[in-house]
Amino acid sequence: MVEYAGIEAQLAWLLLFSNEDGSLRESSVVDYAGVLEGMEATELLALVRAAQRRLVKMGVQNEADAQAPVELYIDKSFCIRMGGPAGTQIPFRPLVRAVFILFLKHPEGILLKDRARFQKDLEDIYKVIAPEVDAEDRRRRVRKLTDLEDNAFSENLSVLNATLERILPVSQVHNYKIQGNNGYPRRIPLSPLLVHWEGASTGPP
Repeated sequence: MVEYAGIEAQLAWLLLFSNEDGSLRESSVVDYAGVLEGMEATELLALVRAAQRRLVKMGVQNEADAQAPVELYIDKSFCIRMGGPAGTQIPFRPLVRAVFILFLKHPEGILLKDRARFQKDLEDIYKVIAPEVDAEDRRRRVRKLTDLEDNAFSENLSVLNATLERILPVSQVHNYKIQGNNGYPRRIPLSPLLVHWEGASTGPP
């Protein structure tokens, strides 16, 4: 289980086993982290979704926002499908898809000012997505993305989010867009438990 999924599950546990006033029940103050570590991914997802239902009941979250996001399935060619291995493919152009895959591989988020650190990762991802592109041309395109003096990275983020807004319902799109304030890491809010990589049940290979 990846770290972000662990945090979500722990918060869900504390919410479900709290009193109506938000205080913890004595019975819930146990080694819940140990209990969570023994759960399967499907059990953790059920826990998080139960917590979402309680938030709706408490009036903290509306029902539309609490709808379970659709899972992503990513094959060895980094083709991204929604809902299952044969589900609808997200129609990203190659460079935009490379950026999306990079963020999925880093659920902790990425500081835009640190993006040069990920040049090799982006090159490797882009090579898989667009093997027909000449090696030098591939390096040139990725260098533009990671160059702090170039606006290409922000432009691709804008195209990425606009594509998602065009194809996804308003109540769902926020789960998949790359978000974050200036000076803080940008990340995709979608739980890593809902991202399935070919050959791995949770987390990037």
